[in-house]
Amino acid sequence: MMSAFLKKLLFVRQFDLAEGKIEMLGKREIMLPSNFIFAIQDGNKNTYELIKMLTFENIKEWGDKIGSSEEGLIKNIKDIYETFGLGPLEITDLRNEKEEATIVIRESVIAKEYSKIKKSSKGAKCEIIASILAGMFSYIFGSDVDAVETKCLFSGSEYCMFNVGKGVR
Repeated sequence: MMSAFLKKLLFVRQFDLAEGKIEMLGKREIMLPSNFIFAIQDGNKNTYELIKMLTFENIKEWGDKIGSSEEGLIKNIKDIYETFGLGPLEITDLRNEKEEATIVIRESVIAKEYSKIKKSSKGAKCEIIASILAGMFSYIFGSDVDAVETKCLFSGSEYCMFNVGKGVR
């Protein structure tokens, strides 16, 4: 079933999938298998900062086009995250005044890829998701923040959990 967010974008002609091209909110997108994303994450130590920066820039551009209240902005960002195919995003704790948040991802595609390919791992498993969340919440808070995974499906947790804020990394 198509998300309500994508239906809205289709209705206002801001999403198109034709002739080998995907466009959302006037920006060209690509769709890749999850194991490609896993390989990108696993092979480059600079991935976190690069994806954080690019996510911030994209969310800022989309936020300017969508234009909404803070509550609407958070809903739109959750919808955009889910449109990326990364699973449902749940904000379990949002502390705007401290520029902190706790996020739960119950269906992390990255953690699931880890369990298929790797048997064990040291360090963060869902580093790309952490970088995407850092970019998104840097935009929401209007301040540079980071994200770190504190629980992971791969490690036996029921979900992946991320802390977002200054100094969490």
